[in-house]
Amino acid sequence: MKNREKQILEWIVEEGKVSLKDLLNRLKISKRTLYYDIESINFHLRFCGQIKNLNGSFAYIGPYQSLQEILKHNEEQFQNPHERCRYVIYKILNNEKITIDHLAHQMDFSRNTVVQILDEVKKELRRQGLLLQMKPYYQIVGKERQIRNLFLLLMQEDNNLLNEVDQKVIRFDRTYQISLTDYSLSSVSKFVEFINRRISEGHFLEKQSNFLAAKELDFYPGVKELISVHDENEQAYLSAYVASCPSLNSNVNADIIETYINKLIVRFEARTAVQLINKEDFKQGIKRHLLSSYYRIKFHFPIYNPILSEIKYKHSQLFKITKNILEDEKDFPEFKGIREEEIGFIAAYFGGYIKGSWLTENHRNRILLVCPNGLMISKNLEIQLYQAIPMIDIIDVISLKELKDYDKPYDTIISTIEIPDYKNVIVVNPLLTRIDIDKLLKRITNASPGIVLFDVDDVIAVIRKHAKITDVGELRKDLHKLFYKDIEKEKEQPMLKDLFNEQRIHKVNALKDWKEAIAYAAEPLLKDESIDQSYIDEMIKAVETYGPYIVLADGFALPHASNKKGVNELSMALLVVKEPVDLLGKPVHLFVVLASIDNTTHLKALASLTELLYDEKNMEIFKSGDKNAIMTLIREKSEEEEVKE
Repeated sequence: MKNREKQILEWIVEEGKVSLKDLLNRLKISKRTLYYDIESINFHLRFCGQIKNLNGSFAYIGPYQSLQEILKHNEEQFQNPHERCRYVIYKILNNEKITIDHLAHQMDFSRNTVVQILDEVKKELRRQGLLLQMKPYYQIVGKERQIRNLFLLLMQEDNNLLNEVDQKVIRFDRTYQISLTDYSLSSVSKFVEFINRRISEGHFLEKQSNFLAAKELDFYPGVKELISVHDENEQAYLSAYVASCPSLNSNVNADIIETYINKLIVRFEARTAVQLINKEDFKQGIKRHLLSSYYRIKFHFPIYNPILSEIKYKHSQLFKITKNILEDEKDFPEFKGIREEEIGFIAAYFGGYIKGSWLTENHRNRILLVCPNGLMISKNLEIQLYQAIPMIDIIDVISLKELKDYDKPYDTIISTIEIPDYKNVIVVNPLLTRIDIDKLLKRITNASPGIVLFDVDDVIAVIRKHAKITDVGELRKDLHKLFYKDIEKEKEQPMLKDLFNEQRIHKVNALKDWKEAIAYAAEPLLKDESIDQSYIDEMIKAVETYGPYIVLADGFALPHASNKKGVNELSMALLVVKEPVDLLGKPVHLFVVLASIDNTTHLKALASLTELLYDEKNMEIFKSGDKNAIMTLIREKSEEEEVKE
């Protein structure tokens, strides 16, 4: 689809209908040229809908979901090598009879270009231990578990997934009262179809002992009704997958992860020096996701996170801290091998609560956010919405199933799918596009500042067509800075070297108790008036109230207080005690006092410090109390991070 044709389609979809006169005035083209463009657009849309002239105005007639699929796979999208690889692989896994000519027609490429794409596909598959073979059509061969994992990842990107619900799966869900989300019902239906097809072709799963635990699940007996053959290994595997899918019933086996949620909150608050408000709301919101995440990790199922790179860019420090917490096998042994995609969702969820300051008293238009994917995906969409349009008021985030019984007042529904029989519904993509944001601004605030968002990889692909790129990594960094300079990132945060100096590092042989240690550690900040005495009192009071939560690792404590009373400036100070101080049963050598002014500004420095102190060699340097050696280590760490940025 040509750029002008795509622009015409975007206008029509965005505004509902556009008059012939308006289109001619905007485009400055003849009526004949416009009708040629409409004809071309309709050719591209022939499998999902049509642009029709209704009483002098052009409108799109057809399902929005299918339209999104067509737009996703236009020529511009295929400029991204990784995207076109995924597109071809998914078609092959869906048992389409793929040939070079078939792909050339579908992707609107020459045969030579398709041959190059297939070479890229082969390389991608080899990286995953799989092969592409032609017999007589293209097929993927290799270990069955790896093939299924690949299908699961690509299936999660399928915009038409919600059309795949199988009545057998619905009956199974109702019989065992699992309460799978709409998205989960579709995912299970699509995956069951795939498994049965693989089995019919003679491809059975390799026997693995870790699936045996799935036999203890309540719904294990019913899974045999979904599989085409009686095979206990396949039955256990599918049971494990169902357990890994989000459910609306947060009480199903929720006791398994109750301890993990409480521990996660305690560790997060300690590591970030941030106190979460409304902890019970937070726990209820994250419970369903963490339960499915628990089973995904336990049974090694992959998860697709469409905004992982954005989370790692915009919330880099939160991601880093959350990663360190969840990868600690002492606290979370069941989370061993957790994927970054899972960590990204949880980090974004924490970020959504920390950034409550986005909300203002002047909100208007009460928004109800309705998604089929469950609360975790919806939470990420909520974060994007507040970043793009901070003046809106999202009053609740619910699933599609909960909508019919929802009785609180709202003005507008924002959803990722069409919702028939409901008024004032705005449909957007899970990852907001420029069209989505402009549409929301017009419908909700009657404003459209012309925000333009770019996909960096797509831009790099276009540049590669016309010029030689000497350093892709540096180009990507510069493009990120250029395109996202006006998008909210974590507040400008000082580095570790900005908060420490020789005057803020002290060493003593021994002290009477932990209270004296905290006061002594804070003394340099008191002298330079970064804090007042009242903050020292608050830090001591916090330990008396909550216990030794400030001990983050063996021998390392981070005294701080959630009450910012008495803090004049963001600051840190280090005290090294040769003889360990007993902090309510925990021996501590290092006391790092943190005086923070808000919930985010200190995160970069704190993340760097904890990374340093989780290395035993670095810990020994800190314990030595050698100011020069400690400051050298801190400066090297900050310089390393500056290079990465």
